[in-house]
Amino acid sequence: MAESEVPIVCTLSPNKMVDRLTEFESLFAESLTGVEREPLQLRLMFDTDPAREAQLREVFEAEQQCCAFLGFAFERTGAGLRVEVTAPQDAAPTLDGMQALAERNAPPEVVAAGWTG
Repeated sequence: MAESEVPIVCTLSPNKMVDRLTEFESLFAESLTGVEREPLQLRLMFDTDPAREAQLREVFEAEQQCCAFLGFAFERTGAGLRVEVTAPQDAAPTLDGMQALAERNAPPEVVAAGWTG
């Protein structure tokens, strides 16, 4: 299905959506080190060990299952894991929400020091 044909809709039930948001909040609070944004792309940087990386990948891969209109790419860097989230034009507000959730739950010492991104 072409990107323009993919419905911009999340298929999670309201209860499952709350659970997913809680998972993201926890991961952001524990290991988020940077956020970079372009209009249709959000890059999230995490300080990770192998167990945390597996958990991050699992949550983002689960998110792709319910939000098929989003694209996710993972890159291992010297500093940890970079997750790139891309969205079609009509779904840019979804990236706004994820960015706000990330920044709101980032470790205070990381925010105070400035993003490493």
